[in-house]
Amino acid sequence: MFENRFRVAGAVLAGVLLLAAGMGCCMDGQSRATIAPVAEAAAGAADYGAPLPAGVNLPQGFYPLSGQYDLENPDDHYDGWPRYIMSVSDEMVMAYVPAQTFMMGGGTDLDEVPAREVRVSHFYVDIHEVTNRQFSRYSPTGPYTRYYLPGVNDHHPARNVTWVEAHDYAAWAGKTLPTEAQWEAAARGSDRRIYPWGNEEQSDVTRYLCNASTGRESFDGYQGPAPVMSYSAGISPFGVFNMAGNVWEWCADWYDPGRYAYPSEEAPPSALERGALPFGDRNYPSPGHKDIREARVGPPIGVERAIRGGSFMEPIQQCRVDARASLPPAARRNNIGFRCVLMLPPEQGKDTAMASR
Repeated sequence: MFENRFRVAGAVLAGVLLLAAGMGCCMDGQSRATIAPVAEAAAGAADYGAPLPAGVNLPQGFYPLSGQYDLENPDDHYDGWPRYIMSVSDEMVMAYVPAQTFMMGGGTDLDEVPAREVRVSHFYVDIHEVTNRQFSRYSPTGPYTRYYLPGVNDHHPARNVTWVEAHDYAAWAGKTLPTEAQWEAAARGSDRRIYPWGNEEQSDVTRYLCNASTGRESFDGYQGPAPVMSYSAGISPFGVFNMAGNVWEWCADWYDPGRYAYPSEEAPPSALERGALPFGDRNYPSPGHKDIREARVGPPIGVERAIRGGSFMEPIQQCRVDARASLPPAARRNNIGFRCVLMLPPEQGKDTAMASR
């Protein structure tokens, strides 16, 4: 299955680039040693001249990662789309997430149900959270610098960033913030796993899987967020790091406590109340089979934006891939960061309709 193939490829890529950078990760929180993120270890490693097959077109400023794209190697691509690309503007490595149908939601809280089938088109996602150093390329000053010590935590996730700032950074880098459907697809794949690594909490070894709030007996050495690309044992099926714990991540969608996929395909429609109208789908037009870039994502308007993934301040149970929370778009918190996605044209000859939107 391509998910398992990409998981292996992601782990191998991380190891290769970290060794090439000559840097490692120290689990002792008192140490200032940090892990080099893939993007910076591979700075300048975009393969500008890589020949792409027919039907595979990357936007300007995005290129295959040098040494990681061989059409003869099935681990390097999916139907010709490079497994990893470089975003030149922010030197971020991005991982490919194929078009897929998956079960979204199904968690333990009222805003996480009902579980429902969702179709997402293919896209690329940042392999890790945007770091302090990367964000400083876009904005050298700002409230995020309260938690940024250059040369000390360059490779920690940028935090204390509002949704508006995250949205503007994404636009500057030629990307967007992920919808909740995209975020969850990248985190869990199509097998309904509860965490990026599988279904077991494995609380006794949680410190090796994600940066969540733990007891003293399982303390991982970090009082706050960890360097990005820590916890390689906890990567998602597509080789994406830190999608559970570390910092919450802003999503593009407005948050609705009733549900998070518009429109629903429930039969019969839900009778939950939303404002002056019943929440049921008969009150909301369906975008049908439009591409995601044309279709509405989440409620058309709201008060708060969705955040996903949990953080170092939450217990492992709140770092599930279907866990949700929200904040006003102008809010700043020391445990909220973000990552970006790159939208791609719908795959030719394939059904990439967004059934959830």
